[in-house]
Amino acid sequence: MRKVYSHLSAQERIRIDELRNREGLGVRQIALRMGRDKSTVSRELRCGLWFASDENESHRPYRPKQLKTGAWTSRPFYSAMTAQRKAERRARQLRKPMRMAYDPLLEWVMTALRKGWTPELIEGRLKVEWPSDPHMRISYECLYQWIYAKPRRALDLRQYLPRGKRHRTRARGRRSKGSRIPMRVPI
Repeated sequence: MRKVYSHLSAQERIRIDELRNREGLGVRQIALRMGRDKSTVSRELRCGLWFASDENESHRPYRPKQLKTGAWTSRPFYSAMTAQRKAERRARQLRKPMRMAYDPLLEWVMTALRKGWTPELIEGRLKVEWPSDPHMRISYECLYQWIYAKPRRALDLRQYLPRGKRHRTRARGRRSKGSRIPMRVPI
């Protein structure tokens, strides 16, 4: 049976805030009360904790144990609203940068593919043509993934490859062609 993972909601973050800051419970007790796994609660607390300081309330010192003593500096502080804002910001961000969204790179790669260049040649030539421009860089593996991606099938860029196969074959490790022991006699 496969477990289904769901993100924490704003109400669950508020509940973690109450249990952590008001009741002073640990990670395992919070997880038991909420019906969540302890690793989920631990990850949430790690992402959302900040250390209070008496000079500047938003300052996080390099060594939190060197703070001046007091009840309000005894342990890291968790804020549910701050954690929710961080989670929403992470959800809006793209997971992978869109390398082919840069128009000059896209145009140059399309021209090179139409000439019959392989992705390996394209990667090497980009390094020579634009040595100092980081936007004009792409790896051959990224190019192959871009060519064989489903949204690009309307363009059918596979036809420009020297061996325009319908599907990519899996990369196999290096294997010996013959038997391991020459002239072996089975028992």
